[in-house]
Amino acid sequence: MKNLFPSCFRILGYALLLLSVFVPMLMYMFGMVKTDSSFILVKLMAKAVIWLSLFFIFFARTEDEDDVTSSLRVKAVKFALIVWGIYYLIALAVSAIELDYKHADNSIGIFYMVMNVISFEFLQQKRKIEKKFGRKN
Repeated sequence: MKNLFPSCFRILGYALLLLSVFVPMLMYMFGMVKTDSSFILVKLMAKAVIWLSLFFIFFARTEDEDDVTSSLRVKAVKFALIVWGIYYLIALAVSAIELDYKHADNSIGIFYMVMNVISFEFLQQKRKIEKKFGRKN
């Protein structure tokens, strides 16, 4: 799985992620979110920006991009799919117990991309440490 974006998109992704966390809170504090409809719009826009920023982070070129990095991306996707599957099954079980169908639909796609990014960042850092200490992958 090759990179899709240049390396500057990685920084842009982290900046958008920070903005998507703090801007909705600031909007609420300054009274820009007054009705339910504006709250829903802010929530939807924050989720869309989070999703976009996680794609930027995950698919941006790294400093030392090579075939090993693309294999780490594939490995991160596999780890994230496993964790996402477990999370989704638990969410379905909880929604079945509580008889609330909306519980299982809450931000599962974002959770998946977060797991992708966390897995990829962990594998990248592990690779750098192993390279520094002379271990083979």
